[in-house]
Amino acid sequence: MFERFTGEARQVVVLAQEKARELSHHHIGTEHVLLALLAQESSPVRQGLLGLGLSPDTALKFVLENVPRGATPPPGHIPFTPRAKKVMELSLREALNRHDEHIGPEHLLLGLVAEGRGVAGHILLSDGRTADQIRQAVAPSRSASAASSPPRHTPAADEVLARAEALAVGAPVGTQHLLEALMRTSTGVAGQVLADLGVTDESLSTLIDDLDVAGTGDSTPELAAAAAMTLTVDGGTAVLTTTEPDAVARIAALVEQAGGPLTGEGPLAGPFIGLHQALETVSGALEAVLNAPEPAADEPPPTPSLRDRLRRRRTG
Repeated sequence: MFERFTGEARQVVVLAQEKARELSHHHIGTEHVLLALLAQESSPVRQGLLGLGLSPDTALKFVLENVPRGATPPPGHIPFTPRAKKVMELSLREALNRHDEHIGPEHLLLGLVAEGRGVAGHILLSDGRTADQIRQAVAPSRSASAASSPPRHTPAADEVLARAEALAVGAPVGTQHLLEALMRTSTGVAGQVLADLGVTDESLSTLIDDLDVAGTGDSTPELAAAAAMTLTVDGGTAVLTTTEPDAVARIAALVEQAGGPLTGEGPLAGPFIGLHQALETVSGALEAVLNAPEPAADEPPPTPSLRDRLRRRRTG
């Protein structure tokens, strides 16, 4: 992805690392990317944010209130947090949506806004600022003639996109979802070509299920974290496990700091209530997915159900 960055965008990445080192932070988060954007004095992004009342000093004060200065500067390379990596991915999406060939500082800022939940997102959307205001300030709209002629999709293409969203069931839509959606859209040219080549929905879904998205352009930090999680029941206890290295390392550090297992009693009641609420949301989402109705009769047969595909993964 970095090969698509402009020189100014590459400078933002370098500055973000410098900002993290200055604050003795052992990670590069969304907050450091924002501080780096504000450090580019001649950048239109900086000027746009200044016009919205966000100065480097204001941003730094907010950062230190949420992420206190560390004790010692980090040695060597400083890794990006998952949220910061997500911002990079979203900046590419912003560039593609605007039909821009390269990723500039403005796309990185729009990526921060789109991510929204990190420290930078909270800073940007504080003091009455809105995402629309930020977009208008740093990424002016195209001409009226261009805006009046948006990219058009055929009805079959719209159906493919809708099916791909449904196949992703809440996850980012990947090329595998698009390919399977093409196969299932028999009214489109692509679906007919695949059928003429002897590709069936069953064989295609089997091949897709057997592939690992890790290391491909369809992988994201969130998908990697999800793939590392398992939900099981041991006797009367529900067990949610993860082997995602960053999560394991952070939890191990907390357990060591507490001197033993963490429970939701006393001062930790608040965080564990939030965890309980998240688990309720997850269980509801899983029930909705697993109990989804079977495909309609007009679907191209055969269409493997989600339960069939889960069963195949467990026994494959």
